[in-house]
Amino acid sequence: MPSELAVAIEEAYRVFGAYRLGHDLIACHCRCCMTEEEERQLVKTPLRSIPADLLAEYTNSAHDYDDDRVARELRYFLPRYFELIAAHDYPDHIGLDICLRRLGQADYRNKWPRAEVESIDRFFDAFLNDGLTRLDLAPVGYRPAFNIKNIVTLVVTAGGDIDRLLHSWAAAEDPAAAIHIAALREDVLEERHKTYLYSAYLESHEDAAKTVGAWLLQPDLTARIEAAFFAVSDPRLQMILSNGMRTAQG
Repeated sequence: MPSELAVAIEEAYRVFGAYRLGHDLIACHCRCCMTEEEERQLVKTPLRSIPADLLAEYTNSAHDYDDDRVARELRYFLPRYFELIAAHDYPDHIGLDICLRRLGQADYRNKWPRAEVESIDRFFDAFLNDGLTRLDLAPVGYRPAFNIKNIVTLVVTAGGDIDRLLHSWAAAEDPAAAIHIAALREDVLEERHKTYLYSAYLESHEDAAKTVGAWLLQPDLTARIEAAFFAVSDPRLQMILSNGMRTAQG
């Protein structure tokens, strides 16, 4: 694991380390959700040892939110969420995009202590920077195997600071950052009254989707993509960059 990401995770364990669980959790026990035995296992398992599939049961079953007990439970689990996410062992049966959706209910940027907000921000920064370095390609087609859009949707649905995330991306090193910009441009839709990043997970986050879409099509990013094209020799990466330039030109 990259050192920046490891440091952010350890910081989260320190910042959120004072939170504890009770004897049970506020979670749903209907036939589609967590069983009582899974709840017992989750409560008694040491935080750093909780497996992704067990924490996913909490993700899937924690429907309600309040600023009291539920907020404390969420903050207790949050460092382990970060650790599993960083390991790409996602604690959600759906995947990465919305596995921190309960954090999105918390309005944490306005309600939680500054140190906690900053810890979350630093994790998102580090996770993005790690994702931008991944240039392994999908076995079919000309796309990165890791879709950076998943990180964008994760941050948006978690209530994160999307402007900060885009600023971090803008400051990241090329050609890798430009390659992921070019690849994600394929998912930008332009309609009569709006330009936006398309994702089914962003349908209820229209402003954020428009912010990301407009950012991706900036002319200065097109110039970065063009420069990156001449900085790489792999024809598959060049194709991604070329497609990204065509997308911006319509």
